[in-house]
Amino acid sequence: MGVFKHLSRLPEFDDDLEKLGKRFRTIREDLEIFIDKQLYLYHKLKVDNRGISQITGLSIDDPKLFKAKKFA
Repeated sequence: MGVFKHLSRLPEFDDDLEKLGKRFRTIREDLEIFIDKQLYLYHKLKVDNRGISQITGLSIDDPKLFKAKKFA
């Protein structure tokens, strides 16, 4: 987590990540790359390359939720 001051994850997410890590060995590194590159582009540099999009139509307004479409 180099580019963001604070990043929070739900315990359920960490549990799922642990389980997926057994099948997909690079998932933790992939997630860090996603955070450092794609989220940094969108949230810090305001560059929208359509790799992530906000989920709309939910019953909550805050926090904003996003879905990842692609990243490389």
